[in-house]
Amino acid sequence: MLAGLLFTGLLGGCGQGSGARNGGAAGTTGNAGTTGNAGGAGNAGTTGGAGTTGHGGTTGAAGAGGGLGDAGTSPPIIAAFAATAREIAAAYTAWGRVDDELRWAPFLCRIPLPGITRPSESNDPATHGQKLYSVFAKNHAAYPDGPQTDQVVVKQSWTAELVTGPDAAFAPASERFSPDAGDHFYGYAKGDGGVYRAASFAGLYIMFRLPDATPETDEGWVYATITAAGELTAAGRVASCMGCHEVATHERLFGVPLSPSFP
Repeated sequence: MLAGLLFTGLLGGCGQGSGARNGGAAGTTGNAGTTGNAGGAGNAGTTGGAGTTGHGGTTGAAGAGGGLGDAGTSPPIIAAFAATAREIAAAYTAWGRVDDELRWAPFLCRIPLPGITRPSESNDPATHGQKLYSVFAKNHAAYPDGPQTDQVVVKQSWTAELVTGPDAAFAPASERFSPDAGDHFYGYAKGDGGVYRAASFAGLYIMFRLPDATPETDEGWVYATITAAGELTAAGRVASCMGCHEVATHERLFGVPLSPSFP
């Protein structure tokens, strides 16, 4: 929120000393002090203080504090992409998690496993770092190898909470779920420091594919971010996303193993 600051300076003449020297005439000298009120025209100069509204411009830097833009710049929000991102956020859960074997792969000769949370490999806490995540894909059969035409990928993220106590264990196969088309989700992950629980929801990271030549895209890919409160904070060519995903092995996608194995 931009805060406007108003500064007013009052510059007045001091006629008391002259009055001490010349009786009534000194009072007239006091009128000259009123000329000092003209100095109050300096208030117009304080209009420069309104220029400090430019300081409010640093609110843009605060926007970058979301970790989704270059230093000192705000992430882009392209109106058409923003509308698409909001539609995706309202519909993605129906697509299913990419690693939910109970939903997608009942043919396995071992017990099918539910979708799980995974620790992010990012070391940037302003974006994916220090979070757990789970991935949904619109075109499940094409994830992650492609073809990527019209593909949409949504990463749910949570803060990570270390599970303590003697019963702390990572055992997704021990959970029992109904083998239907519902959401089968095991909200724990195994990391370097032990077992972590998906605690507070931390927002959505969205990627969707448009034709290569679409303006304001990363060779057809659009990146969007939505906070846990539902606020869309970026939609377009997000520099911090592009800098990471340009080295991905599946045309901007890294991919989550569809049939994970656990030690």
